[in-house]
Amino acid sequence: MEEYKLKLTNIITLTTTMRVLTGLRIGGSNEELNIGDIDNPILRDPLTKEPYIPGSSIKGSLRSILEIVRGVNDINNGVCNCGKCDICKLFGTAYNGRISSIKGTPARLIFRDAKLNNKSRVLLRKFNPSMVEIKKENTINRITGGAIPRTLDRIPAGTEFSIEMQLKIFEGDNKDKYIDYINSGFKLLEYNYIGGSGSRGYGKVKFDELKYDEDKCLDIIKRLNEIEEKSKEENSKNDL
Repeated sequence: MEEYKLKLTNIITLTTTMRVLTGLRIGGSNEELNIGDIDNPILRDPLTKEPYIPGSSIKGSLRSILEIVRGVNDINNGVCNCGKCDICKLFGTAYNGRISSIKGTPARLIFRDAKLNNKSRVLLRKFNPSMVEIKKENTINRITGGAIPRTLDRIPAGTEFSIEMQLKIFEGDNKDKYIDYINSGFKLLEYNYIGGSGSRGYGKVKFDELKYDEDKCLDIIKRLNEIEEKSKEENSKNDL
């Protein structure tokens, strides 16, 4: 029987709701929609102008807290690149060309951008057409002691985002272990933060329990395997 290094057996869709408990901000480009004199406006969808949470921010926050639990060092700026641990298997590694024993490991987790759920979309538009809260702050000049004012926009507390991820399952994987690991990581992230200025109280969030659907892709993968088997049979007949 032919052996494969990687053989995809399923793609599971994981979903949860992320609830913002304290104002959250992920800064966008200065070319984004600017409201008044806002310094570094938050990231928005260029078409709808609605705030969203990039999948890269969710992935980075989750991976970071899991790596700190596991233990970090100065290599690769603390990013694990061993290719063998659960973190590397879930989030992937990249071959950096310097360590010959380490090869790139494909990520099993795919993070989608988190969009507002319908309830929050309606509430935010009623709250403010800009869909954000405006917060005025001061930074203190350490030399003169003078206050330097700045104005920031934040996603207000109470806002909910729908989070979706896909988890690739390869032959030999323990899917229940991976799902438990991801769910536990999200629970730990509730005690950290997402976005900027977390040490000043921004970005505290809460996640619902992960839900997952493992049936959507099974029929597709089964059909692809059937087609592949037919192709092998046809090739075998042609070789006779």
